[in-house]
Amino acid sequence: MSPDSILPRLGPHASDRLVTLASTVVEAGLLARSSLKRRYSSQMVSKAPRDYQTEIDVAVEQIIVDRMKAAFPKYSITGEEQVGNVEAGADAPRIYIDPIDGTTNYAWGLPHFGIVISIVERGEVVCGVVYDCMLDELFSAEKGKGAYLNGERLALTPFSDVQDALIGAGLPVPGQVKTISEEAYQAALRRLMDNTAGVRRLGSAALSTAYVACGRLDGFFEDGLSMHDYGASMLIVREAGGVVTGFLGGAIGPFGDLLVANPALHPWLVEGFQSA
Repeated sequence: MSPDSILPRLGPHASDRLVTLASTVVEAGLLARSSLKRRYSSQMVSKAPRDYQTEIDVAVEQIIVDRMKAAFPKYSITGEEQVGNVEAGADAPRIYIDPIDGTTNYAWGLPHFGIVISIVERGEVVCGVVYDCMLDELFSAEKGKGAYLNGERLALTPFSDVQDALIGAGLPVPGQVKTISEEAYQAALRRLMDNTAGVRRLGSAALSTAYVACGRLDGFFEDGLSMHDYGASMLIVREAGGVVTGFLGGAIGPFGDLLVANPALHPWLVEGFQSA
């Protein structure tokens, strides 16, 4: 996709590197979208119990890696499938790639998954895109420049009515929850079920997080995530005026406990983990 055609889908002050990221995910998304089908065990690689990889994960990541190497030869690259990782030095910006966020959805033919590219400088996410291949929705953000969905500026309105809140949550597979006890996690889920308008498990942490930024969800949490999953979406939420923390309200911990929310609802969600 040419830069001229992608520019209307970004913010008015998009940098050249954000344009490159956006053009790349839209291009790679064509392959992912056209290849969606139900796959069976013989057509997948099981990286770990209930952790899958399809041939399209690898092919999409290869497209992205090739474009990133050409555009940013002095950057480090860390892809979830590790098809072409690059180490460019401790001080170099690092590109994180998740070629199919929501691989289980994708492998079963469910049309809800995203492609994620994030750029981290000095430990901070400064630029990123999340692309919903099936809906052709491009979420993007740069630090200090706002968050956008297909060119529309995202800005959260504080919303604190718990009973009318819709919350996204990961429903963990065995062993996924490590930041807190499984009992505490389940108690937090039950609290949502008892008090909110509903809980949704959509199967893509990146898209669920981005949905908080555009108001489709009022909050989202999941354990066991990595920078590949949440980097760009975390920046998108922050630039839209949302809050991103770990479960207890501090920094995201080593096991990837992500809690994102509308700023008015965030304290109530944190209480659910503190009291569990």
